[in-house]
Amino acid sequence: MTNRIGRRELLTAGLGLAATLRTGIAFGQSQSSQVAPREAGTDALGRRVGGPGRGRQLPKRKAKTTKMFLTPGGWPNAIDVDHDQKRGFWVQEQRHDNKMEAAWLIDWNGKLLQTVMTNCKDCSGMCFGNGFVWSGANGASEIEHPTPPINGVFQTDMSGKQISHRQIPFGPKDDGGATHGMSWQADTGKIWIDSNRTQTIMRIDPKTWEVDYMFPTTHAAGISERLHGIAYDNGFIWQVTGYQKPGTSDYAGYTPGLIKYDVKTGQVVEHVEFVPGSSDIHDVTVYNGQLFGVDAGEHPGWSIDKPEYQQKGFPPLNSPSGGQVFRIELIS
Repeated sequence: MTNRIGRRELLTAGLGLAATLRTGIAFGQSQSSQVAPREAGTDALGRRVGGPGRGRQLPKRKAKTTKMFLTPGGWPNAIDVDHDQKRGFWVQEQRHDNKMEAAWLIDWNGKLLQTVMTNCKDCSGMCFGNGFVWSGANGASEIEHPTPPINGVFQTDMSGKQISHRQIPFGPKDDGGATHGMSWQADTGKIWIDSNRTQTIMRIDPKTWEVDYMFPTTHAAGISERLHGIAYDNGFIWQVTGYQKPGTSDYAGYTPGLIKYDVKTGQVVEHVEFVPGSSDIHDVTVYNGQLFGVDAGEHPGWSIDKPEYQQKGFPPLNSPSGGQVFRIELIS
């Protein structure tokens, strides 16, 4: 049996459809003209250029630092806790001369317990877990380097044997880009990596080298100009940040600090500024709720022609806290 629609039914249906479309268009126009609750000087969604997301006021706190000890001579650019045995800190140097780079196990009081030599190039992030040192390269900062630079993550055992060298995912096979921060998540046995190329923080299974979680790093003005080391902290990630006052190019014009991401949302939930006189910070780690940092003493763009900053047995330093491991105390 064939169903046929007469001219009258067709006309009626067409008029009804037109009315529906007109109503929908009018409704859409009405909706788009609405304005959300907002502050003066913002757009219809309460946003302003360089500000946090709609309706969000980023909490700010202050912190001070207390120097604990000097590392062995070098530019100590990365720090983590000895997760396996809780003997102290693992600290790794960066170099610009293509020589092997040291990872030092240092007890809580600054005594050197062990040195592991790695093939990492200009280490700019590291972590320790499952009995291995995991070192992230920033190969373009070597004074002489191949093209592409030697980047990726080097896995080294306690005898100094290189177990693997793998690239950060989602890049070319031979160059996944550099990193400025790594952290070991002890409860999962996985590694968090700050990927410079993708501008994300990703979590990787060190056995399969598969990413199971990632979120973008912040681009918010005032807190994103210098993003560096990271530390996982019970569902949150701390990341080193800092701000250079316009017209300055040294320690005196710089405000170091930290930002804190909620891993579930990827949102920055807190900004910590260090009070004047605090240490510069290149990497951060957490142990039993206490924050610690390290200063390589090699801040990009600052002059090394500062006799008062130099330490015996160290390469040229450009900050007053260069080579120091320090405690970070939140004070407000």
